Amino acid sequence: MRRYKPIELPLRRVPVQFAGQQATCPNCQNRDAFVIGRLGLRLVFRCGSCRVRFHRPAPSARLV
Repeated sequence: MRRYKPIELPLRRVPVQFAGQQATCPNCQNRDAFVIGRLGLRLVFRCGSCRVRFHRPAPSARLV
């Protein structure tokens, strides 16, 4: 089986009010996934246990 390099996404900085956000990992259901950046208006998270990167829509407040 061929192994490909992971794609590097052009993540932007997260505003201070969203830096402490956490989410539930869709892979392992761990609740300690932390925000690593944003892609457009979506916050991008990384799970500490399984290292999966995922996103969820931004809260109703506007990201700048």
